[in-house]
Amino acid sequence: MRVADLTVAVRSMHDEIVRQCADYRLPSAGFEHDRDHADIAIAVSQRDIDHEREIGAPGDWSDPYLETLVVLRAIAEHGPALGRILFHGATIEYGGRAYIFTAPSGTGKSTHIRMWRTVFGDDVDIINGDKPLLRVDGRSGEVRAYGTPWAGKERWQRNVSAPLAGICVVTRAVDDGSYPTGMGVRVVSGGADGDADGAAGAGLDTAITGAGVTGTAGTGSAGGAHGVVPDDAIRVTDDHGVENACWRIGAGEALPLIMRQMYRPDDALAAVDALGLLDVMLRHVPIFRLSCTISEAAVRASSAAML
Repeated sequence: MRVADLTVAVRSMHDEIVRQCADYRLPSAGFEHDRDHADIAIAVSQRDIDHEREIGAPGDWSDPYLETLVVLRAIAEHGPALGRILFHGATIEYGGRAYIFTAPSGTGKSTHIRMWRTVFGDDVDIINGDKPLLRVDGRSGEVRAYGTPWAGKERWQRNVSAPLAGICVVTRAVDDGSYPTGMGVRVVSGGADGDADGAAGAGLDTAITGAGVTGTAGTGSAGGAHGVVPDDAIRVTDDHGVENACWRIGAGEALPLIMRQMYRPDDALAAVDALGLLDVMLRHVPIFRLSCTISEAAVRASSAAML
């Protein structure tokens, strides 16, 4: 298959990964031939599948499903050496540019990008609902966001890419305008927007957030001394009188927030490569915080700040 401008050869044991990656598949001449011409070659074994089950959340996860996580993990492990980072966030395209909204699973990212569609209609397209790959050019500083077959329970994905123009960390608004104690947005209806790739989310989201499940990424305000919405934030009040605010943050504040949402490889050299790519990304891609409710006011605030 071809994903994030990488050719990936896969020898699978089950058909689910074949169906899931249908939009990304290339003609095959057999794995032994394909691997010689691929950027990444993945020969899935039962041991790989069993390992994914061991490190994932408890549950009756099928082997075919876990195999999809094995493939994604392998891409994420090899990606940094090839200039790619697996990221956790809902990614839209607007005006030919990509914007990512990130927060722990189940905290309303999908709901927020639905609101963008409500406000801007067909001018907004979804690139990926949960796990885009980012290509970071260390020389030019350009970062591109790519759709992948791993797209959350809604399966929102397109095999396209766009230059990344901003990442927004979504937080819950409270009446006094201060930071919340968690990073999440309350989902009003429809349940959590969590990732169906998340076996265990555990599987991959554990690797994205480090040693622990995704929920640990949302504990505690990362605002530190910046606990109050700054004066230069874009502010829009919703129909209930709650202020929604969006503002750009510096690299120092952004670093721990963004690190929690990117895959950090187990391999030490790959981890070093990933941190190098993160450094480039933080120097070239604006990072924002959004304190919001589920409302059009949230979209008005975030779009005014980010665009």
